[in-house]
Amino acid sequence: MNEFADIVGLEDLLFQVDATMSAIESHGALCGMLCASGSVEAPQWLLHVLGEQAEGQSSSALKAAAAQLMQIYQLTISQMNSSDAGLDLFLPDEDEPLEERVEALSLWCQGYVYGLAAGGIKQDTVLPEDTSELIQDIVETSRIGQDSLDDDEEESSREEDEVAFMEVVEYVRMGVLLIYEELQPIQTSQTLH
Repeated sequence: MNEFADIVGLEDLLFQVDATMSAIESHGALCGMLCASGSVEAPQWLLHVLGEQAEGQSSSALKAAAAQLMQIYQLTISQMNSSDAGLDLFLPDEDEPLEERVEALSLWCQGYVYGLAAGGIKQDTVLPEDTSELIQDIVETSRIGQDSLDDDEEESSREEDEVAFMEVVEYVRMGVLLIYEELQPIQTSQTLH
């Protein structure tokens, strides 16, 4: 589904180094920071993800986590600045249980909202109306949870849940790109660091 590193492997590395964010949240935060400020230096984002306790550490797990995060950073900047709307959200693949993917989307959206704030957008920031509505929708999506799914549902209802989930993911994905375009209209290319 996407070109990103292995989520489970990165989650394990981030747990080992006691990171402040999960892999999924970290991608949402990066996208939010990019939307809010147009550009984000890798060390600034890594500090949010890994936390201050990671500074000065040089463990192999930390180096491996930072290397995978840098791949995500570079790919995300490339995708956000692509003219083909090719942004992938860092979410589990379609073969994972729907409940896990719903929880992951909620975490991704929480990270995105965090990234908007870290990038300088506050509650009283005046934004274009479309952007404000999309951000509010993403905030609402961050509040969804596994309890929104019924384990005893019939097969046809599960299929409807699957379709609905994919529609929400696409809405969030396109919403992020529209917010970025509206807040950063002249952003066409970015130097990778």
